[in-house]
Amino acid sequence: MQQEEQLTERDLEVRAILHDAASPPAEPSFRERLKRDFAEGTLQERAFRPAPARRPKHMIRWAIGLAAAAAVVLAIGVLNEAPAWTALPSAGSGHLIVDGVAVPVSDTEELTRRIHPGARVRLDCVRDFDLVSSGVLAMQLSPGTEIVMPRPPGRWLGRASRASVAAGYLRLTTGKRFHGARLTIDAPDATVQVTGTTLAVIAEPKLTCICVLEGNVRVSYREAEGEKDSKEEEAEEREAEKSGPMVVTSGHRCTFLHGSAHPYMDEIRDTERPKLADLRDRMRSVMD
Repeated sequence: MQQEEQLTERDLEVRAILHDAASPPAEPSFRERLKRDFAEGTLQERAFRPAPARRPKHMIRWAIGLAAAAAVVLAIGVLNEAPAWTALPSAGSGHLIVDGVAVPVSDTEELTRRIHPGARVRLDCVRDFDLVSSGVLAMQLSPGTEIVMPRPPGRWLGRASRASVAAGYLRLTTGKRFHGARLTIDAPDATVQVTGTTLAVIAEPKLTCICVLEGNVRVSYREAEGEKDSKEEEAEEREAEKSGPMVVTSGHRCTFLHGSAHPYMDEIRDTERPKLADLRDRMRSVMD
């Protein structure tokens, strides 16, 4: 009663109109369907379907952002990765020993599958053997050569790589995709910094020689593992470190006698010049 007294005259008039108004008739199709379901006993209560829970919009935005970032990182990783090492066909007979497993040099597919960065390989064959990372780097091993394989430098990231030569003759030439990268090669008596060139690293029992066909290579003395220097040899090493790495230019070689920090410079070996030129010229089709 008290609530009705608070209503205005217009409110009472509207309520009276709504009270006297007739209910809207049901659609004929609905009445027929309801009648049929009732007669057949198939009338059921409508199942209640709760509205799906709504996730906060900021969580959805975070999820989309993280997914997009992961996709970008994955794409950069794939595009950055350099071509894997591929073994090229050899006319020789023998084996390439990869991490202690001897594989025939004729089985290039199996060799390509087994060779990976960090693998220790040794060539037990009568002919030279070629390996290539297309567009980046090509290497040639002579019979008896033992090396630890480098990782081909990436396109944008991971541009520095490292290899080692324990014995033998390692020849290499770089491609266009190597530009701006750096390969460090550890030999018994020298450390070689390669930034784009064609050269040979020769590890013989009494000396280490670096022959450069083209480009410039930085070379520094490297003490052999387990080697104990005398006072005079230690002084020579300190003097060599003060002077910094030497630069070996095109057409020259740098030779370290075993255990000596003082190399001598000379023209490239006559036997190496044609072999390096042949490697460079043959690899142009896969390196450019």
